[in-house]
Amino acid sequence: MQALLISIIMGIATATAVAIPQFSAISGNRCSNCHVAPSGGGVRNDLGWYSWYDVGLISRDSSFLAPMYAIDKENTFFDGMLTLGMDARVQSTRAFTSPDSKRATFPMQASLYAALTPIKAVTIEGMFNLAALRQGPNSDQRIVYAGQRMGSASVIIAPSLSLPQLRAGLFRPSIGMRYDDHTMGAYSFMTSTTRQTLVAPDWSEYGAEITYEGLKWLTVQTGVFGSEGLSQVRISDGATQSYSPISGNQPTITARAVVWPRAFDGNLNMWFGGSILRNGSFMLTSAFAGIGLSDHLSLLIDRTGMDLDDVIETENWSAELMYQATTWAFPYIRAERYWTDQANASGTVQTNTAIVGAQIFLLPYVEFRPEYRVLDTWRDGYSSRWNFQLHIFY
Repeated sequence: MQALLISIIMGIATATAVAIPQFSAISGNRCSNCHVAPSGGGVRNDLGWYSWYDVGLISRDSSFLAPMYAIDKENTFFDGMLTLGMDARVQSTRAFTSPDSKRATFPMQASLYAALTPIKAVTIEGMFNLAALRQGPNSDQRIVYAGQRMGSASVIIAPSLSLPQLRAGLFRPSIGMRYDDHTMGAYSFMTSTTRQTLVAPDWSEYGAEITYEGLKWLTVQTGVFGSEGLSQVRISDGATQSYSPISGNQPTITARAVVWPRAFDGNLNMWFGGSILRNGSFMLTSAFAGIGLSDHLSLLIDRTGMDLDDVIETENWSAELMYQATTWAFPYIRAERYWTDQANASGTVQTNTAIVGAQIFLLPYVEFRPEYRVLDTWRDGYSSRWNFQLHIFY
């Protein structure tokens, strides 16, 4: 908690923008327009910072905030050679497994970012997650998801916008869409007793990836990675056995493609894409689409499936509609459906979720996200929960 508070103080003293798939559909920008990494996430470039630097219910120019933001001019330093950023999130929630579960408040993320560009064609970027230092009560064990890393680092070589770029190091392979909300279910699955995360927040692997974005309407990526992170995950077949999705030392192969068409003089923004991750008999596939009216609405649809031969098969669907009520308030509704079929469990577990929430930017770089969730699980009846997130970013 001390580390989280330090990062929050740093975020308030400095400050950035946030770029997520929903805003990509509303604005018509692809991920690399606002982030250093081609698939989004991590440090934001100058456009990503500038797009949101003054978005808030209370403006940075108000007499109340002006002294606090007086030194905040940009997120790049030394003539653009150094770029800094951060994301800190705190969540307050109650588990759905029991009607008597108590509310818990805990850090979800406290990530510090930096990118160094010594020459125009080369960028060195990295992340360190302070939240991963958190220890359990009466224990020296760190509280982390299986496969979660303390940090990441990579080198991006991009000679020209019209040529492919190479990224190598320890980083998250480009699969699916990069959501900022870690509670969304694209990369988790439901069983008869729990919800399990498959791709952890801040999951990274050692490897290399090539990205081509020479055409404004196309992104193509392919990579080869190790499997140390994914090998930490344990998946049950529904009986007593627990399996790692990765066997042996086989490399993980990934591929992803997205098209970004626009219509009606840029007022209608669209993207359609898919990805695959494969390691031996383990496969993770995604298909996703977004459509948005500039500065008004976004609609996202996502289908993610996992298959491990003779162990488990899952399929997750989600659809979200977001409305830009003002420059600082984005209410949304989302529906999620999970299917999980374990080899040695009776029947297929199906779970439905409905969410009503909003992203409210109270101050520049400070977002409050309330959600009301209704879950229809394997138990009789429904369970409902209020969930809150506080996000401070730079």
